[in-house]
Amino acid sequence: MWETTMLARLVTAICRRPAVTVVAVLLLAVLGGWYSAVALKINTSAAEMISPDVPFRQHDKAYDAAFPDTEDRIVVVIDAPSPDQGDAAASRMAELMASRPDILSNIEVPSADPYFQRYGLLFLETDKLQDLATRLAGAQAALGMLNGDPNLRGLARMLDLVLGNTGGEAPAGLTDLLGRLADGAESVADGTPARLSWTGLVSGGEEDRLGNRRFVLAQPSLDNASFARGRPSLSVVENAIATLRTEPAGQGVTARITGDMALRQTELDTVAGSAGIASVLSFLLVSAVLIVGMRSGRLIGAVMGTLLAGLLLAAAVATLSVGQLNLISVTCAVMFFGLGDDFGSHLSLRYQEELRRGLSPIPAVIAASVGVGPALTLSTLCAAIGFMSFVPTDYLGLAEFGIISGLGMFVALAISLTLLPALIVLLKPGPGAAAMQTEDRGFAVWVERNSRRILIVSGIAAIGSVLALPLVRLDVNPLNLQDETAEAVQTYRDLASRPETSPYSVNILAADLDAALLMVPTLQGLPEVGGVRTLASYVPDDQDAKLAIIGDMALLLGPSLYTPSNATPLSAGERQAALTDIRAALGRAVADDGKAQPEIRRLQDALGRIPADDPAKLAALDDTLTASLPGLLDRLRAGLEVEQPVTVDDIPDSLRREWIASDGRARIEVQPERDISDSRDMQAFAEPIMAVAPTATGAPVTVTEAGKVVMGSFREATLLTIGLIAVLLLAIQRSVASVLLILAPLTLGALYTLAASALLGIPFNFANVIVIPLLFGLGVASSIHMVERGLALARDLPPGRRFGLDLMLTSTPRAVLVSTLTTATAFATLALSDHRGLSSMGILLAIAILFTLICSLIVLPSLMMEWERRSRGKGKHHAG
Repeated sequence: MWETTMLARLVTAICRRPAVTVVAVLLLAVLGGWYSAVALKINTSAAEMISPDVPFRQHDKAYDAAFPDTEDRIVVVIDAPSPDQGDAAASRMAELMASRPDILSNIEVPSADPYFQRYGLLFLETDKLQDLATRLAGAQAALGMLNGDPNLRGLARMLDLVLGNTGGEAPAGLTDLLGRLADGAESVADGTPARLSWTGLVSGGEEDRLGNRRFVLAQPSLDNASFARGRPSLSVVENAIATLRTEPAGQGVTARITGDMALRQTELDTVAGSAGIASVLSFLLVSAVLIVGMRSGRLIGAVMGTLLAGLLLAAAVATLSVGQLNLISVTCAVMFFGLGDDFGSHLSLRYQEELRRGLSPIPAVIAASVGVGPALTLSTLCAAIGFMSFVPTDYLGLAEFGIISGLGMFVALAISLTLLPALIVLLKPGPGAAAMQTEDRGFAVWVERNSRRILIVSGIAAIGSVLALPLVRLDVNPLNLQDETAEAVQTYRDLASRPETSPYSVNILAADLDAALLMVPTLQGLPEVGGVRTLASYVPDDQDAKLAIIGDMALLLGPSLYTPSNATPLSAGERQAALTDIRAALGRAVADDGKAQPEIRRLQDALGRIPADDPAKLAALDDTLTASLPGLLDRLRAGLEVEQPVTVDDIPDSLRREWIASDGRARIEVQPERDISDSRDMQAFAEPIMAVAPTATGAPVTVTEAGKVVMGSFREATLLTIGLIAVLLLAIQRSVASVLLILAPLTLGALYTLAASALLGIPFNFANVIVIPLLFGLGVASSIHMVERGLALARDLPPGRRFGLDLMLTSTPRAVLVSTLTTATAFATLALSDHRGLSSMGILLAIAILFTLICSLIVLPSLMMEWERRSRGKGKHHAG
């Protein structure tokens, strides 16, 4: 054949001038490495892994354009012992973050908006507001004392008045107050001061929907061309949290970072680190496998040198063809090491076989190259088909990965047929250890003797695998691919566990607020929906009744809340006197029976453990019990000043821009009724909403629609791979039987891999869906080598020779073993990744390649042996 002749001439020319070839190729590799280092970019956008032409991507872009300030936010989640501490910590956190306006912008504390401070009473339910009014009416005198002297001294006077006038019988709300005072005093006595929250008292214990949790939001500065995309912004926030922990506002408070941007950066950090470690490990492990398989240091050096040079050239080709790496294609170095050595393994082991047959090095190199060249070329074409099968799909992430890896296979083929022969000629490696032949013979005899049993067992396993197929699962939630120990991931899951704070909400763009309000009843009627919010949600309901209650409260409490206030800090002596007065008031009350008595005793015991002559302890007690009191009184005064109903026009721009776009379109937020962290629950939540609003966006929609894209791409790529490989094989082999022999072990390997995925609980995801197309694209190489060698052997088999034994004693089975083990070993390094997408891809690829090895090295030879026996039997029958 002309291809073989051309290859022989090429390798002969290389062998005549090996040094020139080595220098030329290495120079080209260095230039390629330099070019890729300068020009190859990184695209860290997870959204751009899917085609921008897909409808849900277009809807996402439209929403982001309408509300640009909500995209890629950093979210700081603050949990405090009380609402007051949460407010203080959130405000201080915002101040610290604002110190770097060049890195962080649009810093917000939603709960601290003055709008809520002023109209907070109107947002209480009517019956709760009436209950609050009743309780405050009974505490009118106490409020006056606290307002006039909001410190430990005022507290002493208030307790003396209230306890003295009730004879130990606690008025409404006093039991709760005494309990909170006791908690605060105990924390001071124990050396861990925790400020008392007065907010709960005013709201009757009915905290707002966030409870003690507060949020700080910020817009980060991002660099999408770097793996450190948002790292500078996160570092600023991390430093702010570290500072907060050293300050009074941060005591007893936890602050955690999450949000889409933090999740993406966490993923980038994990992927970058994992890909780098996996690349180095794969190179080392491939070397180790080659040492065992070839047992020739010079030959291994030639193969690994060829691999490194090929990697540099492949990087240059990737830069020219795609120009960037994404979150999946960063693993291409691992792929190249795992697959590129296949070519070197087959050529090198064939070279050793030719040496053992008596050829000298140069003729052996030429014979080996010509012998394996056609099979290597066909394997390269099939591997490229497997990699590039995602190119026609909407899954751009794997399409780019496929282009880079597929072209890399052609680079590996070219360099294995040029640089590797030249290095072998220069290094002159020997034929390998004789022990290898003994090991191969024992294995060959076992396969030959048990070929029928092997086929029976493999058939039973195939049937079992088919039965396990319904258990195969697809998990398209990107959060499930990330490192579960990462703070951003854990915090995100924590938020998702509560519907009122769930980030898994759906957003809808309506033409205007009126159009949005028309959609609300339909959305609220969906059983999967827990709540629907629009800008109008910030207008309180039942305002006439509430304003009447507030008016009565203002008349009754006004004189108490507007008395002159003494804001001068107490001296140590004044605090000591106040403590003495409180102890005395409590002592007088203990003798009386009343439902406040248990709290009185607890408060008395706690104060008894605080030394009256310790100024620091007294200052801590004053701060703990009264620091949040002035803010509460200010909020109460502001709330009682409201006289007119609130309308949409009263909502400030700070809130309005979160809900109304610059062109007047209105946002609707739909919250789930329960935790929907599972991707199937997300789909059940998103699809009814999309039926009402087809342009809906948000994480549940993205996960659902992206999952459909990935699944469709998987089916399309798998069918395309199998179809093209079958056509290619048929065109070259021109024998249906040969094509069936080649595809049989791949089909078995695919079934076994799918069954393993189900039984091991490893679902398919955004990263590992490439496994099945790659199994056919990569695994076909082993089948091709075995079938090609078997057919050639069958044609030239002398009478009386044992086909099966002769086939298994050629260099081809060992080459298949070595090349497949190096591939599986290289892929297995990805399993060490903390990124569960890469980890699962590494595990499933390694499993798939190992199943392919078993099927190609054991099942396929057994099938060929049975085929040959039947053919030989038919020949004898016809001869007779």
